[in-house]
Amino acid sequence: MSIAVRVAIALSLPVVLMAQDPYVVAGDHYHLVFENQWVRASRVTYGPHQSAVVHDHPGTPTAVYIYVTDGGEMRLRHFSEDHPGGMLIDRKPVQAGAIRFAKSAPERHSVDYLGDRPMEYVTLELRTEALDRPENDVRLPPVAMDPSKAAAQVQFENGQIRIVRVACASGQRCPQSEHPADPAVVVAMSGPHRGEVDWSPQRPADGPLEQVRIELKSKPVNSAR
Repeated sequence: MSIAVRVAIALSLPVVLMAQDPYVVAGDHYHLVFENQWVRASRVTYGPHQSAVVHDHPGTPTAVYIYVTDGGEMRLRHFSEDHPGGMLIDRKPVQAGAIRFAKSAPERHSVDYLGDRPMEYVTLELRTEALDRPENDVRLPPVAMDPSKAAAQVQFENGQIRIVRVACASGQRCPQSEHPADPAVVVAMSGPHRGEVDWSPQRPADGPLEQVRIELKSKPVNSAR
C-alpha cells in the first residue's frame, strides 16, 4: 500500500469514527416524527445543493421510503471497513408518490443533494418480522387516482406489510382500512399537511386528500411469543 493511500485512510478514519445520530449532527435534514416497537418514522428534507455530514443509520429488518416530492440526484459516500475512505453511490432522481421497500442494513454515510429544487421523503424503519422479505428492492411508481372518488388500492402486499394508496374525495372522510386490527403508518401526500406522518390515526381524515397507508401485518421482532 502506497504512502499516499495510507495517509488518505488515516485522514478519513477520524471522520468515520465521529459519525453520529442523524437527528443530532444533521438535524436540519432528519426529523424524527415518532418511534415505537413497530417502527421509527422520520421526515427527511433537503434544500437545493445541501449536504449532510457523516452520520449513522441503524439496521432494521426492512425499511420503506415514501417520496413526498420530486427529488433530484443524491450522492452518498458510504463508509465501511472495506471502504474506510468512502465509496460513492449516486441515487437517481425520484418522483413524488414513488415508494421503495427494501432490506435494511446499518449504514454510515455523508450526503450531497445535487437537485435544484427542495425535496422531501418519509423513511419508515420497520421493526417487525420481515416475513416474505423480497430479495431485491421493491420499487413502486406513483399512482394517479381520481380525486373526485373515495378509493383504496393495494399496490403491494407480502407477509410483513400492505401498501395502500388512498384517495379521499372532497367533503368526505377517507376510506377506512379493511384490516383495522393491523396497526398502520399513514402519510399525507397532498393538501396543506402534505408530508405529515400519523401512527394508526383513530379518526379518518377529510378530503380532498391523497394518502399512503403502510399497514403492518407481522409482529415486532422483540414482542413476546
